[in-house]
Amino acid sequence: MKLDYMLDHMPEGIKRQTTHKVFLPGESVVRKGERADHVYLLTRGSTRVSNEFASGQRYTFASLEVPDLVGDLEVLAGQEVYAASNEAVTTCEVLAMSAETFLLWMRTDNDFALAVAQLLAAKMYPTSNEAGRVKFLPSLERLHSYLVKRLGTIETDMFILHTSRQQIADDIGTSVKTVNRGVTKLKEAGLISLLHGKITINKEQQAALHKAFDEIIE
Repeated sequence: MKLDYMLDHMPEGIKRQTTHKVFLPGESVVRKGERADHVYLLTRGSTRVSNEFASGQRYTFASLEVPDLVGDLEVLAGQEVYAASNEAVTTCEVLAMSAETFLLWMRTDNDFALAVAQLLAAKMYPTSNEAGRVKFLPSLERLHSYLVKRLGTIETDMFILHTSRQQIADDIGTSVKTVNRGVTKLKEAGLISLLHGKITINKEQQAALHKAFDEIIE
């Protein structure tokens, strides 16, 4: 369901119980462990979903885009606290509502209830699909997988990754030290290059990176 349709068909009684909020890049929409008493409908921007562990490491495992919901999983599961942290990547605008308002909207609007189910399925499927493959790969292969994903179907003579080593470590669930070791190994293998510390991948390396990863997961 498109955001415009969702908002246009929101019952007036529900609309009066929502508030508009803005989160700047780096600000937390919700934090892991906080009381899960609100749901947020993303109307602009994107967020990253991550988990922090006792070791201090952070693992980013998903991103949300318009019109995703934050906090819907916890409220529908009857959980008292948020299971993960959600941080604005870009300037984000949301419609905030209490857990009670969110559940009331679902009960009174079948189209919205179906949209929520579809959004949840879209969020959960990639995690389920990859759980037994990429998540348990050794750290070097996780880095390899990450770079292949970032390349996607981009067609360029020179791909430059501007993401910091810390963010890469967060995204693949490891440490900066381990990422740096992996970068060195991939560079030595000729699969990537470095330019002022940034990972670069030329056209030949892109093809080689894809081919090498296909061999890993076969």
